[in-house]
Amino acid sequence: MSEQNNIEKEMNSLIKEFDQQEEREQRILGQILSKRLQKKGYVLAVSSMMGKTLSNTGNAKGVPSYNASHSLEWIAGNINLGSQMPFMKNKINEEDGRLIVDNENAEEIKQRAPDWSRQAALAAYLAQDGRKFGPIIAVLNPPWIDDPKHENWGPDGRALVDAAEFEPFDQEGKVGLLRVGEILIYALDGQHRIIGIMGIKDVRDNPRGLEIKNKFGKATSKNYSQEEFMEIVHLNIEDLQSLLNESMGVEYIPSVIAGETREEASRRIRSVFISINSYAKKTDKGENILLDETDGYAIIARKAGLYHKLFNGGPGNNRVNWKNTSIPKKRTNWYTTLQTIRDMAFQYLQVLDDDTFGKWEANFKGQMPIRPSDKELGEGKDKFFQVLTKIHDLPIFKELEGFPSADQDEELMKIREFPTDDEPSFRGHLLLRPHGQILLVKAIAKLIHDKTALTLDQIFDKVEAMDNAQIFHAHETSSPWWGITYDSKFNKMIIRNENWAHLILVWMIDGLRTDEKESLWAHFSKARTIDPESNDWINSLGKKATLDTNVVDLPRMF
Repeated sequence: MSEQNNIEKEMNSLIKEFDQQEEREQRILGQILSKRLQKKGYVLAVSSMMGKTLSNTGNAKGVPSYNASHSLEWIAGNINLGSQMPFMKNKINEEDGRLIVDNENAEEIKQRAPDWSRQAALAAYLAQDGRKFGPIIAVLNPPWIDDPKHENWGPDGRALVDAAEFEPFDQEGKVGLLRVGEILIYALDGQHRIIGIMGIKDVRDNPRGLEIKNKFGKATSKNYSQEEFMEIVHLNIEDLQSLLNESMGVEYIPSVIAGETREEASRRIRSVFISINSYAKKTDKGENILLDETDGYAIIARKAGLYHKLFNGGPGNNRVNWKNTSIPKKRTNWYTTLQTIRDMAFQYLQVLDDDTFGKWEANFKGQMPIRPSDKELGEGKDKFFQVLTKIHDLPIFKELEGFPSADQDEELMKIREFPTDDEPSFRGHLLLRPHGQILLVKAIAKLIHDKTALTLDQIFDKVEAMDNAQIFHAHETSSPWWGITYDSKFNKMIIRNENWAHLILVWMIDGLRTDEKESLWAHFSKARTIDPESNDWINSLGKKATLDTNVVDLPRMF
């Protein structure tokens, strides 16, 4: 037993000694690293290798890159826009090696420049708690690169050294110090992120705040003062400073690698830039809404698409096209699209309570909105679901749900599509089209906005009566939608009248003010005119007649 105790004591002593040794090594390493990191103009970086140089000699070399982290403040002050980089220009004078700028490549550079009109939106996004920018890809371009007579260029026009100065700590060259001081740095990927960071810095440093620029970076007449911007994003000066102290990643690539000519290096850099932009796949509108966690209307639209009985017919019977913005003619059980539900939520909720739901819209063009509180989202969902339930109770949807599940796709197509010579019984029902659903909700929203005496129940009693009277069979000449949402010549939907078409429903439900009525009559009569020379039109009863614009002939009220 005593021998066992001695062995345990010896083991514990060895473990303790090992731990102490490890702690000493960590302290020493920390002190060495801390001292090294104080080297001015250098940053700690991790190296990697991907791709080859585009050498014409067959002596291709691996292309290194270096990943580092910088504060947003440092990035705003030290990384230039990629469109400003000389190597983005693609013509070089063979005599002196200098870059030629002409109309052709100047226009090319201009097209690669960032869209400065997005700066305010990006700055506002950075001010949100959930902000996250991906790493910037930048090019290291020391001054000698643009001097063809510099000693770092060989007599054959090939670089003798890399543009990146990297001092490794380890034998494998994985970790070390990268020179970033007194070097021109250009962003190949991340130009818009940089102008967003610059926007935050401008607001912090200047009481005039943020100038709103046009696409090409020229100041417009509009600006948001420091006070106005901070009020919009709910931050103060200290918050802005704290934001600029945050850090993000930058991946550096050398503008020239030893052995490359200026032309080969230029071609490689431009190739990287083009590939970054070419292979970035844009998501569809429906996919954007599906993934959006900041837009309150999109969040509620997703909940409606998943859980409301209008759109969720049970397992395997979801009635929403989640990806695209239209419904194909082929047989499908889709009633609508996610984009349409989002538009319906927007049209209805902002009118219902502008002080609450109206503020969900972004303040700046292109800005990601600030996510509403859970309480507001809950209130918005309840209000929107209320109107969706009323729509679900309309005769057309009750009729569809009355068919056996196996037959619903075919019956839906028969009711939604316009009749043809081969299918004369098709009904062309407007409310089974995304456009018709938005018109309906816009009309209800206007009635609420105008403070009609009618309740929501009374409004839908009238819509139900219209449905029973086949008012929504848009292809019928007796329908108020003929010529407005239905094109008889091509047997297809018309979308161009969306700005006023919903007023037809408002008129039929509760009337309009005199000026609105006159405007509607002008639009309505023009849209249903079939021969401007003879003044022939299709009147409100669906009969061909001679138009008298002085006699108002709008559809009957319910």
